[in-house]
Amino acid sequence: MQTLPKLNTNILGVNIRPEMQLLLCCASTKIDVAKTEEIKSLIQRADLDWQDVIGNAYKHGLMPLLYTNLNAIAPDIVPKNVLNQLRNIFYTNAQRSLMLTGELVQLLRLLQENEILAVPYKGPVLANLLYGNIGLRQFCDLDILVQQQDVLKFKNLLITRGYRPKIQLTEVEEINYLKDKSKHTYNFINDSKGIMVEIHWRITPRYTSAIEVKYIWENLHSSSLGGMEIYSFSAEDWLLLLTNHASRHRWEKLSWLADIAELLRQNTEINWEIVIQKANDFDCKRMLFLGLFLTRQLIGINLPIGVINKITNDHKVAKLASEICLDILNKTNTNHKFMQNTRYHIQVRERLHNKILYLELFWRWLIRDKSILLDE
Repeated sequence: MQTLPKLNTNILGVNIRPEMQLLLCCASTKIDVAKTEEIKSLIQRADLDWQDVIGNAYKHGLMPLLYTNLNAIAPDIVPKNVLNQLRNIFYTNAQRSLMLTGELVQLLRLLQENEILAVPYKGPVLANLLYGNIGLRQFCDLDILVQQQDVLKFKNLLITRGYRPKIQLTEVEEINYLKDKSKHTYNFINDSKGIMVEIHWRITPRYTSAIEVKYIWENLHSSSLGGMEIYSFSAEDWLLLLTNHASRHRWEKLSWLADIAELLRQNTEINWEIVIQKANDFDCKRMLFLGLFLTRQLIGINLPIGVINKITNDHKVAKLASEICLDILNKTNTNHKFMQNTRYHIQVRERLHNKILYLELFWRWLIRDKSILLDE
């Protein structure tokens, strides 16, 4: 195994602040000796802005890992009030995660009883799979994949459990919504429980990924959650799904890189030939390479030399990574503008027809549908 050489900071175009350095050092379940010493050194800096650290940890979904690692490595060095604040946030998050997991298990049982094939996606399943502890990963809602013909059946079951649609649609609007290439979830809210459930019938909108949902249904694996057997994905498919999801949002959260790092650490025998072949088939190879490149630079992973060569041979990967790092590590970062997102999504796809597909989305937004590019 060989690792990609670290990017020169001039290529990255950003000097990482100590607050972000600390967060990146703690974005893992495995902290080596070198990172341990770096964490201790950063903690003792007089100019370290702890509220900036905490704010970014929450924003990037790394709060649980930050608290766990600081509490394990340097509980006597971290200011007491800061450690107490982190501890309170950690346990509040863990309690909500436990509640969400319980709700997910009940919903999956309900779907089984009604003979609806369902696959829990992200959230508790990913926390359990990658971290072995649902409290070590932040998630705020529940994502469940069903076949398109079962979406409305699932909707009716949710309504019986006190959920309401996030958007009100007529019957005709509902049919058109499910056919729309820009849509991939139908969202429902339980106000009394404070839970949102996202019913997926695609992994991402067709504009941002070409992963065929038929392929997903034909390649399910078994797993377990909360004492029940569930459907899940292979490590190879999880890698494609994680990089596609993060690419859709232009890699705005560091926790998505931490997920990739944990997946690869736990699956050292991953079949790279299958991963790269499938990524090529679905025109998401650059998304995959970009995710691996960013994860290596910011979190740290080992990769086979053959994979490294393929990544470095795609010269657009380093350029896109540099632009993304400027956004996610820059203190003055603002929300991405539509033009910036459009340019990214065109560059990250390699085939002309998929570039045109995203331009169609942007054109729809320009001429009539101002909500089409908003995340749901």
